[in-house]
Amino acid sequence: MSSSLTAGSFQALTFHPDDTVVIQDKIYGEHVISEPVLVELLRCPALLRLAGIGLHGQTDLLGISRTVTRLEHSVGASLLVRKVGGSIGEQVAGLLHDISHTVLSHDVDGALSKPGESYHEVQKSRYIMTTELPQILTRHGFTDLKPFDEELYPLVEMPAPHLCADRLDYSLRDTVVYGKLAIEDARRLYDSLTAFPNASAPHRLLVFQEIDLALAYARAYAECDRDVWCNPAHAVMSKKIGRLIGDLVQRGALKEEVLWSLSDREFWDLLKSKVDAEGLEVIKHIESGPHAEDSLRLPRGTKIRTIDPDMLLPDAEQPSPLSSVKPGWAEERQEYIKSRQALRTTRLSIIGPNFFYDSTSSRNTFIHPPNSTKILIMAEALTNTDLQGALPLIARGKVRDLYDVDEKTLLFVATDRISAYDVIMENGIPEKGILLTLCTKTWFKILSDAMPSLRTHFLTLDLPPQIPESLRPVLQNRSMQVRKLNILPIEAIVRGYITGSAWNEYKKSGTVHGIKVAEGLRESEAFPGGPIYTPSTKAEQGEHDENIHPDQAVAIVGEPYASKIASLAVQLYKIAHEYALSRGVIIADTKFEFGLDPETNEVVLADEVLTPDSSRFWPKDSYEIGRGQQSFDKQFLRDWLTSEGLKGKPGVRMTDDIAQKTSAKYREAWERITGGN
Repeated sequence: MSSSLTAGSFQALTFHPDDTVVIQDKIYGEHVISEPVLVELLRCPALLRLAGIGLHGQTDLLGISRTVTRLEHSVGASLLVRKVGGSIGEQVAGLLHDISHTVLSHDVDGALSKPGESYHEVQKSRYIMTTELPQILTRHGFTDLKPFDEELYPLVEMPAPHLCADRLDYSLRDTVVYGKLAIEDARRLYDSLTAFPNASAPHRLLVFQEIDLALAYARAYAECDRDVWCNPAHAVMSKKIGRLIGDLVQRGALKEEVLWSLSDREFWDLLKSKVDAEGLEVIKHIESGPHAEDSLRLPRGTKIRTIDPDMLLPDAEQPSPLSSVKPGWAEERQEYIKSRQALRTTRLSIIGPNFFYDSTSSRNTFIHPPNSTKILIMAEALTNTDLQGALPLIARGKVRDLYDVDEKTLLFVATDRISAYDVIMENGIPEKGILLTLCTKTWFKILSDAMPSLRTHFLTLDLPPQIPESLRPVLQNRSMQVRKLNILPIEAIVRGYITGSAWNEYKKSGTVHGIKVAEGLRESEAFPGGPIYTPSTKAEQGEHDENIHPDQAVAIVGEPYASKIASLAVQLYKIAHEYALSRGVIIADTKFEFGLDPETNEVVLADEVLTPDSSRFWPKDSYEIGRGQQSFDKQFLRDWLTSEGLKGKPGVRMTDDIAQKTSAKYREAWERITGGN
């Protein structure tokens, strides 16, 4: 006998006795699923529990937003992979990509995640092992359990602003349910979706084929971000509920196991029974919301989402982002990001029906309430740190301030200072230090996973206990505790492409750092023999690094360290280059720093790694040999300094426009490589 289940607003599942499942989806149509592994997973309670969990958390429960469940979204992601011809393994990965989401998962993530991590992702393995899912996959030949790691499947997960099944499915459902996109257009987008170059290529990519339809979708996506995903009032509510959940878990009044065993509604009722009188007042206030005063400012850390879908045009050999074929969309997208960032940087208080007080300004200013007018107040950059005696200051570098934690540990604090041509600018780039720190942490994990023998100085993003509570919000996510090392006094630069100072030297002498390289190279061309190691001296602040031949590095640090550093730097570059290339970014060159463990004399990777400050990032889709490239790093600032005759001059203050555009470059690099997580 057949049985049916309403999976969500758009979808119903019918389970038939002949071991098939029929999916009726209002956007994607009817699909008959007969593959045994998919059928068994669709019947599994661990997956079906997601029918009780909404994408939007408490705003779904309170009727503020319209419920799209994580079950229909998971099934939808799998159907998108299926549509373009993805493998069964990739369809399974799409179906299971949200499997570890908890009740009110955004609130829980905000409450229980450690810096730079997502709680439900960290707990994924733990949760999965409490279910029958590993046994199901093993029974059907997936003994390596790879489908649990959606990051291995590019059709399922891809960094923003690219398309992937996860991002496309939730956005299509939300843009339709909130009236931003007609359901007929959503169906046409589904029909135009394909995989490039095919669904099994190592660097496969979801692409659209109709420009105007893709533009309508991209605009609808931004509207949904503004009104739903990045709605300030919703974000404030989520923060408040997260604090209640975090407090209960910390005190042991709420067992973490219930986060995966209840529906959102059941958990909400449990939460109300667990909190104290003050917490209950918070919940009542939220239930009576949203409130106008919460719509004025985005809480710090709120993600701003945009999409720049890749387009495969007739007769084109490669896909191009929508912003390339529709330059107006590139400007529109950047203007939207700036307007949302302004909400995140301005603290406004209501003082009357027509005016608001800006408490972030150094002046006591009154401004009209925000409506369609853009707020152009930039966040204040953190260019200097003062720990009020909590830890002794050891040194201030070009970007980082170093503090002594204990005999084996340092605290690195990445400020928003920015330097170019070895000169620090007078003003900084807001939130740059946060992006650098989180980017470095991400790369340490990528490199260590690829090279298990690698040792790094990174310990944790957690702040040491000596830091007072009043300073923690400012320092969190821009600070990392690291091992003390004896730093080796050279910069281990690796170049994969000929550009910058290397190109200038090559034009004059046919060499790079005194190394003879192939003749006839053109600007931005990859070195035909692979990346080359081109070290420089590590100058004191205010002095200039000097490019040197590898033989001079031997004289400075001695053997066996010089050879170890050269070999390790090239290996790390190759790993990073391959990873970034799969995300549409070319790492033209980068520099590493190394130190020696004072106890074992082992070579240890130190400082920041593979950030826009230490690397040259190029967009793969616009790369062309024979000219300079656009970049996602501070080359934009360097070019401005050169054009204004300010190269190498002290006391330079960037204009607000240059600071904003440089900030956008840093953020785009971060989003492309990490997805912005």
